Amino acid sequence: MKRKLMMALLCASLTVSLLACGKQETAEETVQTESAEEADTVSDEPEEATDEAAKEPEKEESKEDELPVGNMIKNGDFKSGTDRWNTYKNGGEATLRTNDDEQLEVDVTDVGNLDYSVQLYYDGFRLDTGVTYKFAFDLAVSKPRTVVWRLQINGGDYHAYFTDTIAATEEMQHYEYELTMEEVSDPSPRLCFNLGTYEENGDLGEHIVTLDNVDLEITDASNRAAEAEEVETPDININQVGYQPGDIKIATFRGDETGDSFEVIDTTTGKSIFTGQINKAEKNVSSRETCATGDFSSVIQPGTYQIKNDACGESYEFKIGDDVYQDLLKDAVRMLYLQRCGEELSEKQAGDFAHPACHMGEAVVYGTDEKKDVTGGWHDAGDYGRYVVSGAKAVADILLAYENYPDVFGDDMDIPESGNGTPDVLDEARYELDWMLKMQDSASGGVYHKVTCANFPSTVMPQEETEQLILSPISTAATGDFAAVMAMAGRIYKDVDAAFADTCLKAAEKALDYMDANADADREGFKNPQEIVTGEYPDTVVKDEYFWALAELYKTTGDKSYEDHLKQFGSVGATGGLGWANVDFYGMYTYLTCEQTDADFAGKLMKKFAFALDNMQEALDADAYGSTIKGAYPWGSNMTIANNGMLYLMMEQLGTKMKQSNGVNLSNAQRQLSYLLGTNANSYCFVTGYGSLSPEHTHHRPSQALGETMKGMLVGGPDSNLEDPYAKATLKGRAAAKCYADNEQSYSCNEVTIYWNSPLIYLLAGIMK
Repeated sequence: MKRKLMMALLCASLTVSLLACGKQETAEETVQTESAEEADTVSDEPEEATDEAAKEPEKEESKEDELPVGNMIKNGDFKSGTDRWNTYKNGGEATLRTNDDEQLEVDVTDVGNLDYSVQLYYDGFRLDTGVTYKFAFDLAVSKPRTVVWRLQINGGDYHAYFTDTIAATEEMQHYEYELTMEEVSDPSPRLCFNLGTYEENGDLGEHIVTLDNVDLEITDASNRAAEAEEVETPDININQVGYQPGDIKIATFRGDETGDSFEVIDTTTGKSIFTGQINKAEKNVSSRETCATGDFSSVIQPGTYQIKNDACGESYEFKIGDDVYQDLLKDAVRMLYLQRCGEELSEKQAGDFAHPACHMGEAVVYGTDEKKDVTGGWHDAGDYGRYVVSGAKAVADILLAYENYPDVFGDDMDIPESGNGTPDVLDEARYELDWMLKMQDSASGGVYHKVTCANFPSTVMPQEETEQLILSPISTAATGDFAAVMAMAGRIYKDVDAAFADTCLKAAEKALDYMDANADADREGFKNPQEIVTGEYPDTVVKDEYFWALAELYKTTGDKSYEDHLKQFGSVGATGGLGWANVDFYGMYTYLTCEQTDADFAGKLMKKFAFALDNMQEALDADAYGSTIKGAYPWGSNMTIANNGMLYLMMEQLGTKMKQSNGVNLSNAQRQLSYLLGTNANSYCFVTGYGSLSPEHTHHRPSQALGETMKGMLVGGPDSNLEDPYAKATLKGRAAAKCYADNEQSYSCNEVTIYWNSPLIYLLAGIMK
């Protein structure tokens, strides 16, 4: 039995049929931006809570061919108050309420400076190709003004399928339209009313927009187009990139019948070179499937292969060879280069992703008239913001990868510094470190949390984001992370560039002085200023950042005062972590790898590692795909998997140091990599440009702007919390491990970040060593 996966593609053409009762003027298309929900909120530990939905029998998902009957706008009469209606604000201010006549009132106190500075919106319906709709509403305003309504795509370029500009008056008027959808069906569009600034409105001051009887219903579905074709996925899942000869190799079989045996087929000859046994099939909770596994680790001969059996068919092709991960590692590192800000990316190195230097203007320090040069660094994710806390995780991962596995990294990864005699991974890390040094306040030693514009950009190339850059306030979390990675750099670059290493170490010490003075008093962490809606990266607990900074300074300098200080922290964190928010394990691993440690304190830290590994092992043993996530899959679940792979490799390193290594942790790390590269319930290799099936519609502005997916990016992966409108519309009712959509609108599933690629780089390096 084949599994099918919907590939939802939304084209860019627009044809509109409008019959309006009222002004029949089509508004100029307004570019929208995603909400602040895009800020990463991932938990970087295995989820302990049980996913109750995963325990239930698989529910029948809503059928795509069933069209809704009646009004698709629930609570369009506002009898349930403001339920299901929301406001998006970008420099404007407004509140929602209902009046005594059960009408919605939008109290606009500030229209901002954009047409969508205040936007009333509704999600939770669909538009189908070829279907004709009636759209109607009643609207009045306390002061005459322009209002633009839009039925639009809820992602990408946010273009309108249908839109109109109306001259609203104090008298309640009825507006009615006939609309025929001529673009590709959209399961999660957005209805919105733009209530921001329009030149013809002048200075409105505070005013009220009243809305009632919003109705969207099908009037003719006779010309409805057939649904987009589905992509068949195999019932035998493997690592689509391949395996090194000595790696553990496990295939996952799914279906009501999985058979007793399987064949490994050499695709060159078509002959079977190995017959393996399939384990007893069992219910796999996270995917709600019946699954079994088969081990073919004894197959070590280089070549190209497939797995076949009568019950489940055949797998995608895969390779076995010593160099199967070389290109992948190179592209994973090059992704960081392609995210560089503040310098020209040449066509020679960047290909289609070449662009002139971007974001070269000085940034305004929030709340002041001061300006500061903070050029450089990496664009964080699908947007063009630069954030210290996430950047620090990314730098830490790749510096640790080099420190532990230096022989894996060469000087030939095709970045501008290639051939300079320094491993390219250190050149790339230094590009981010140089920017981070600019983010430190010279007076206090504190570090500014981030530099972004006030809002996320539209779907443009980086040089086209030209709004004023703003330095958000100093945060203790950013300062602690900064101190840690600068101390690392002071150690790792000592034999590469002693002067740079010394600069980094001094910056770390100055940042620690700030932590000494401020960390204990910080109970709230960083919060976005009201005018800024870009990623917040909030962190209210900075004890772990403080500990990490002390551990790195102790390892780099050997100064016992740092050890004495960090030992005062006792048990750090509740469970540990390798994310941007929970950095406990970085600090613990650093201390445990110091030349001199306190035996009792080190023993306590090792117990925390062991506890985490026990939880991971329990999850891995229970999951046919080798996933180490229990229950719910969080935003950025692929980072969780990659981080857990890192943790296995760290434990392998610690075991080697203590002469207790048995190879199990290395094998488990290999299984985490295999999950990311295809052995998962979605049958995806989650790294773009690799494998037989990989993401093609990422939430990544350069890729979206060019219509071409950048190679070597690890996407976020399944998110069973359904944290964007597209996911809510298309993934409801699915098993936790299957809540993934390859669609640019799904920023909770299909965005990319530098700090998701960085643990992948570490994982690859540790397995390739």
